[in-house]
Amino acid sequence: MARIYDLLSSKQKYRRPFSSGEDFKYFMDNREKLGKFKRFTELYDSEENEFDIMRANILLRGLENKTLFEKEIVNIKSHGEIETGKFILTLKERMLGQPYYDFNGTKIYIPFFSSALNQIYTNEPEKLLSLPYSELEHDFEDACVDPFDTYGAELFNSYFTSLVKIASSKHATAFFYYDTNTVYIINDQGRLDGKFVLFDKYMKKVSYTHMIERISPFIEAYFNNDRQGLVDALLEHKLISPQMHKLLNK
Repeated sequence: MARIYDLLSSKQKYRRPFSSGEDFKYFMDNREKLGKFKRFTELYDSEENEFDIMRANILLRGLENKTLFEKEIVNIKSHGEIETGKFILTLKERMLGQPYYDFNGTKIYIPFFSSALNQIYTNEPEKLLSLPYSELEHDFEDACVDPFDTYGAELFNSYFTSLVKIASSKHATAFFYYDTNTVYIINDQGRLDGKFVLFDKYMKKVSYTHMIERISPFIEAYFNNDRQGLVDALLEHKLISPQMHKLLNK
C-alpha cells in the first residue's frame, strides 16, 4: 500500500495546503505550550507533518480545557459557599462549547488525563481546591497518560479534531479531512498507518459531493487487503483519474 500512498501524494493537485487552514494556525499560535509535555516535545517541530499537528492540537486543546476548568473553579468558589450540585452545574455551563471526547458516556475534556481524573474535574471540582489535586494546576506531568494509547483512534472522532469518521476495522479507523481531501488510516494506538490524498493532477473536473459515500468502498477494500479492489473503487467513484488508475496498476 505504501506505493499507492506515495503516488497519490506526488500527483495530487486539487488540495488546499494544510498550512493555510485553521488547524495549522492553532498549532503555530500555541505550540510553545507543548513544553509542558516532555514525552511529546518532538511534536513542536511538526510544521511539515500534518498528522502530528493534529495530535499536538489534541494535547493543546486539552491543556486549554484544563486551564479553563481550574480558572472557573476558583472563580465560582470566590463568590462564597455554593451547594455542590449548583457548583457542578455552573461549571458545566461555563465549559459549554469546549471540545471533548465521549468515552463510554464520560466526557473527556482533558485527554492527557485518565477517565477517573477527568471525572474529578467535571463531577468533584471542589477537590481541585485542596491537596493533592490542587498541585495539578502547575505540576501535572506525573498524572499524564498517553492519550493516543489510552483512548485509541476514537479520540480523533471527537470535537478535538476536524476529522470525519468513515469506517473501522478490528485494528484501525479511517477518517476524512475535508480541508485537504485526505483520508487518514489511524491505528488503535492513535498512530498513522497511512493516508490517501484524493484527486490527482490529471483530473480535469472534480466533484466534491457525497464524499463519505464515495470514499467508503475503497476503505472497505483497504480493510480487506484488496489492493486491486481499492484502486478500482478509487476510479469508479471519481476520486482519481484514469491516468492515475493506470499508474497504480503498473
